Amino acid sequence: MVDLACSVALLGLIALAALAYGAHALLHGRARYRRVERDGGSALFNQGAMSAGYWALQPLGDALGRLGVTPNMISLAGLALGLAAAVALGLGHFGVASVLVVVASVSDALDGMVARATGVASDSGEALDASADRYQEFAFLAAVTVHYRADVGWMLLALAALLGSVMTSYVTAKAEALGVEVPRGSMRRPERALYLSFGALLTPIAAALFAGRAPWITQSPMLAALAVVALVANVSAVRRLRALMNTLDARRPPSKPARRDSLGRTLGRHQLGSVAATLVDFGTLAALVELAGVSPVAGTALGALAGAVTNFTLARRWIFRDHAGTAAAQALRYAVVSGASLGLNTLGEYLLVTRLGGHYLAARVVVAVAVSLLWNFPMHRRFVFPRAAEAT
Repeated sequence: MVDLACSVALLGLIALAALAYGAHALLHGRARYRRVERDGGSALFNQGAMSAGYWALQPLGDALGRLGVTPNMISLAGLALGLAAAVALGLGHFGVASVLVVVASVSDALDGMVARATGVASDSGEALDASADRYQEFAFLAAVTVHYRADVGWMLLALAALLGSVMTSYVTAKAEALGVEVPRGSMRRPERALYLSFGALLTPIAAALFAGRAPWITQSPMLAALAVVALVANVSAVRRLRALMNTLDARRPPSKPARRDSLGRTLGRHQLGSVAATLVDFGTLAALVELAGVSPVAGTALGALAGAVTNFTLARRWIFRDHAGTAAAQALRYAVVSGASLGLNTLGEYLLVTRLGGHYLAARVVVAVAVSLLWNFPMHRRFVFPRAAEAT
């Protein structure tokens, strides 16, 4: 009953303040405040509602200033009330918590009013105010998470709202530190405080109206507030992060063009790669001929295939450094060149060994060097890895 009484009383007080502002607006026009117009509103919390809140709090702010209450005292009092609200939430007293958190949120506005009215606004006071806000909001959502710990879905919803709150504030602070203006977006600190406060405020009323119904119905105001904050705050945080990254990327000086390798340097790497591939080629050939009894011609074909795989890998990653190209297309072009290279190596081996009676290993060296210099290198550079030719 205490929670319900607190919620009804607070809702009535808010309704009276709204009626009073409505009457003032009809008689004297809408109240205008420079800070409200500078901060602007959003679809979730427009300037009219913000102006109404400032109008209702202005007499209290003036009174506190005349009494000598400092902005830091108000900030610390708001922090204490916010932490007390978190304790009440964790224990399930949503009505009591709503009163405490609304007063804490009011303190967040009052400290700034008093600071400006008394001329004592300072960077240190602003830092204290912002830090107190973060503590209050974290404590509120952490307490809701603890209260809903028995239901994994509700607990995850509270954690998602907490994540959106943290990331929205973090990205905004990071952008300000880097001197980048990002979209203000929706679900800023005042909006989150408003929606979460009303969620806590209306929950005891919903519990009384729908007593005996499913828990998700009696808890629907708080769950709805968490869902709105979780969705909108996280979307807003991502939008701000994307804008921040785009601005920082635009600031970055253009990268220096990559150093172009000379034709001689590329040829040197190509020959070293050919040596490595040839060692694989020769090892395969010798093993097949000497150990497996395969004919020299067949051994040459299989050795050349093993060497081709080794050479392609080295050529793409190290020799021509064209690993940004499409590997599949390069492999297809490499296969065409390697097929011709295989035919040239096999033909040369056949002529030198079968027709001229040379030793198969010596013949292989002569043929491999000739095919590498006269066929493989120019074709790899111009056809298989064409970007290498553009960079040299």
